[in-house]
This record gives sequence, structure tokens and C-alpha cells, in this order.
Amino acid sequence: MYKRQQAFDYAWKEIPPYPGFSVPKRAYSEVTQWHRNKMRNLGPCISAVLASALRNTDSSQHHHFNNALMCVVALVDFSLMTQYRSHTLDTLAYMERYLQTFHQTNDIFLEFRTAKSTPAEVNHQDLELRRLMVNQIAQEAHHISAAQRRRQADQNRPQRVNRRADFIQPENHFNFIKMHYLSHFVSHVRHFGSILMYSTEMGELAHKQQIKESYRRSNKNNAAPQILSYYGRKHALGMRLQ
Repeated sequence: MYKRQQAFDYAWKEIPPYPGFSVPKRAYSEVTQWHRNKMRNLGPCISAVLASALRNTDSSQHHHFNNALMCVVALVDFSLMTQYRSHTLDTLAYMERYLQTFHQTNDIFLEFRTAKSTPAEVNHQDLELRRLMVNQIAQEAHHISAAQRRRQADQNRPQRVNRRADFIQPENHFNFIKMHYLSHFVSHVRHFGSILMYSTEMGELAHKQQIKESYRRSNKNNAAPQILSYYGRKHALGMRLQ
């Protein structure tokens, strides 16, 4: 709607290298799947990239762009604080506040949570409303000055945005399972302590190193004893080297 995708992609590809950060190889819009490592790489820099893409706003864009930036910053801050190894009452309060801010401002992104047919219908209705407004201004053109026509056009723009939002609102929501899980994070920390100790990442890494590598070195026939034997020899060798 605001045609800032190109500016975002440009800022995204111009991020300089930094220790612990992998420079993106493709534009943001060209990435079709976001894996865990890519998501971690995205978090620390997306706020700055979005702020760069949303510069130079006019009066009609300022409110929406500000809400978009607040929404993304709140979600990124929440995500970064979930990685803390320990929490206090203050950090948990910050996280609840960030999540509340996200839910209060995420309506700016609702149009991207639509079915494929919804944007086409919204654009059609917006086109009809815009034609109606243009015809109305044209009929009144000989009664009002050019400055008044521009002022009226500026006043009509929020009406179009509000009507678009009213149509999209019933169709879109952020009530899906991954978003719902976030609302339980703080209560889980209060009950069970640091959530990082329950991470499955170590198990996934161990499965890759202990099972997959051993299986590739077996003859694929009755592989379980061979996997145990190979990993046992490897472990024993590592102990001797230490």
C-alpha cells in the first residue's frame, strides 16, 4: 500500500558485516523459508532496517508507520529477552509490557494475514470509493479553490484507510498457536524458572551428531548395534585424547 518494500529490501541487503552476524545474501522478499538460524540473524537488525525503510513520511503516513515500528520493536524486544538465562520480576514485567504493546499495534499488519481473495476484494472496494471521491471533488471544483481540493483529498485519505481496515478486520487475526504460546511465557518462567533448560536444541544437535553420522558410517543393515559401537569408540577416543 505504501510501496516501501523496495526500500526495505535495499536497506536489508546493505547491512554491513559484524561479528556474530551473517550478512543476508538475498533480499528479504526473496526468502521463502525462515529457518531457526535465519530468524536469529534477523532479530537484532530488523528494527533498524524497518526504521530506515520508513523514513521521510508525510502526515498521512506518520501514524501508521509509527505503529508498525512500535509493533516490530516490541516483538523483537520480547524475543531478545526470552533468551535471558535468568529473569527477575522487572524483566518479566518488561516482557509483559512488550507483548501488550505488540497486540495493541499489530492491526497495522492485519492485511497481510488475509486469505488470497481478500486483498483483491479490498482493492476493488477502495478503487470504487476513490472514484466516488474523485467525482465528488470534480463536481465541486468550480465552487472551491485548488487548496481546498487538496485539503479535501487529504481528509478523504483517512476515510479510505479506515474503510479498508473495517473490511479486513473480520477476516484477519493473530490468534494462531505460535502467537498464543507467547502469552504463557512469563507464567511458565514464574512456575518453572528459566525456559532455556527445557530447550530441545541440544537433543536435536545430539541426534544429528550421534545418530545420523553413525548411521551413515554403518552398512544400513541392522544399524542400531553399529551406531552404538561407532559412537562408543568415538567417545572413548575422545576421552583418551583429553
